[in-house]
Amino acid sequence: MESAGGGWTVFQRRFDGQVDFNRTWSEYRDGFGSPQKEHWLGTAVLHALTASGQHILRITLQDWHQQTRHAIYNNFKVAGENQRFRLTAQNYQGDAGNALSYSKQYNHDGRAFSTYDNDHDRYPAGNCAQYYGAGWWFDSCLAANLNGRYYRGRYTGITDGIYWGAWYILTDSRTGERYSFKSVEMKTRPRLP
Repeated sequence: MESAGGGWTVFQRRFDGQVDFNRTWSEYRDGFGSPQKEHWLGTAVLHALTASGQHILRITLQDWHQQTRHAIYNNFKVAGENQRFRLTAQNYQGDAGNALSYSKQYNHDGRAFSTYDNDHDRYPAGNCAQYYGAGWWFDSCLAANLNGRYYRGRYTGITDGIYWGAWYILTDSRTGERYSFKSVEMKTRPRLP
């Protein structure tokens, strides 16, 4: 809460895999976990926090080699439930890469939130939240998913781990193994003048 000038509200934190992030719409809306541990504060709270004024989103990623990088979005907002908690994440800066506005098919900015029981993604052949096991602002389907399954480093199968496609080479071409991050934190505060 005190990094980069302080005043932050930490609304998502992952670091040990103790909390399952494959949750229902109502659980994501209302929040789950514990602020001292892994948690999601709640999309309804995110809307309330960002409804008036201008806000910043700061994402901190750490890999299994203790490297840390950041993605900062100087225009951050989450719409109300009547608009399916649509994400605004614009004006990127940082050293992790802009995975929230990655490409035409994988652009999380402007997308509605989806869960396995409430599909609002732009993937016509299925439900991204169900397929990737997490609630998130999916497009068709993803270039980032910070609510993905917690793996201790390498794993195999679909890319359903904690994913930020703009930083890491996430698949080993020799073994087919994928890579998931050790920790991630998402936080917001009002933008200072």
